[in-house]
Order: sequence, then structure tokens, then C-alpha cells
Amino acid sequence: MTIEIQIIETGTIRVRPSQLTQPPGNVLLRRLRFLTDWKLTDPIPIYAFLIKHPEGNFLFDLGETPRCLEKGYYPWWQIGHHVVSMNIGPNDGLGSQLRELGVNPETDIKAAIISHLHSDHAGGLSDVHGMTEIYVGSEHWAAFQNTTYATMEGANPSAWPEGFKPTMLEQNGPPIGPWEHSYKISSDGRILAVDTPGHVPGHLSLIIIDDDVTYFLTADAAYSQTLLDQQLIDGINTDPYVALESQRRIKEFCKSRDVVLLPSHEFDSVRRLREKEVYRPSETQ
Repeated sequence: MTIEIQIIETGTIRVRPSQLTQPPGNVLLRRLRFLTDWKLTDPIPIYAFLIKHPEGNFLFDLGETPRCLEKGYYPWWQIGHHVVSMNIGPNDGLGSQLRELGVNPETDIKAAIISHLHSDHAGGLSDVHGMTEIYVGSEHWAAFQNTTYATMEGANPSAWPEGFKPTMLEQNGPPIGPWEHSYKISSDGRILAVDTPGHVPGHLSLIIIDDDVTYFLTADAAYSQTLLDQQLIDGINTDPYVALESQRRIKEFCKSRDVVLLPSHEFDSVRRLREKEVYRPSETQ
């Protein structure tokens, strides 16, 4: 049976160009360049993904919430929200859009997988918390237990639902492509998470094996297909060389089969999904 993927746009964001990409190098110097970069990009989308599988509906990432525009939603000292420009309407939140699609978040979601807890990937936590199983990687959860570190890195623990404690994914999936292990999401093994660290510790991407093509949901391992193809990592990650290795692994995987690449912050993901456009990686070193 075919798996259906729906992309849910939970608003748009303009960021500094140096946030999108910088060459690998010293983390502090890369962040200094970012802080002294006063330009903003054109708007890019903030996507969540609804995956309709024979076993039920799964979510990959939860997008941003309209509440992020309210005064006091972020701690005043959280740098990230001061250096971007958000455009999120009152009905752009995950819960509102799921209901518009005829999906009740209280009863119709089997599980939600979060690539990482940055606010634009976990903003919809309050829409599903307590209603379904929420999974993250154990390495990522361990790193973000320090709420000061998590906040400085772009998460917003102060806005997480009270008592939020996700379920840790287990390395119970088969080897796939260049990954020695995976995390089985659906019992039939057609939805798998894999480790793509570098953007943050314990970052995850999602593989969906459909009847005719395989989908790779990059989350923030790559902001666009072009940036991935040229192996241009994001500009302020925690470990640029690990991020670069994750991109190399994604490209290696995409050379082994027909893969439709779906980044979380690229408008063209919608067209690629609709047309099932297969990504053919270049030989960038």
C-alpha cells in the first residue's frame, strides 16, 4: 500500500545568510560572523510532515507555533529570536492545520518523531503532547537537558508542555545505506530514522520507503537540495565537520536508489513531492 506524505507549512522565516551556510571551521568564529551579519534572506518555509501509513498517521517534526510571536514567549536573552523575522498567521499552527486536513491530533496520530528540539521543529509540541507518543534521539535529549544550553542553541524549553518527557528511540532498525543502524518507526520497516548529527548533537533524519521511490526528509541536515549537493553545511551548527560527514552520507545514500529529497526549509520540496522528482547527487568532494 502506498504511503502518502503531506507537507504542512507552519509559517515562514527570514534568517541571516551566514546562518544558512558558512565554510567549516572554528565554531566561535562562525557564530561571530553570524552575529555581525545584518542582512536577511528571502522567506523560507517552516515545514512539518504528516505521513499517512497503513499503520496510522505519523508526524515528522512539529513546525513553529503562532505563540512564538507573543511577547515573553522566548526568554529575553535567547539570541535566536532577535535575529530572524517570522511570518506566522494565527491559523498556521500544527493543530489548526491538522484539523483542517480532517486529522484530529487527539485521536488520529500514532506517533510523532522530532528531528531535534529547535523551536521551529518543536513549536507544535502543545498540539500533540499527551495525545500520542513523541520520540527523539537519546543523544539529543541528553544534550538538551541543560536548559540554558538548549535555549542558547535555539530551543525553547520554557515553552515545552509541563511534564514533557519524550520516548527515546531505540537502535532497533536494520543497516541501511551508509548507516550501520537505524531506528524503526513503523513495524513494517518502511519508515526509519537515521542519525545525521552536526547541526545539533543527536539530530535525526527520516527515510520513507514507498512502493516506487524512497523519500529522505533531511530536517536541518541540509537546508536545501542545492546546498546538500554542494556540501554546504549550515552556518552556526555545533560541529561543522560532523555536519559535513552527515551530508556526505546522505548523498551516498541517494546514489544507491531513487530518492526524493525533502528538506524542511525549502519551498521546492512541495513540487518535488508532487512530481516525485528523484535527486541525482553530483560528485562534489
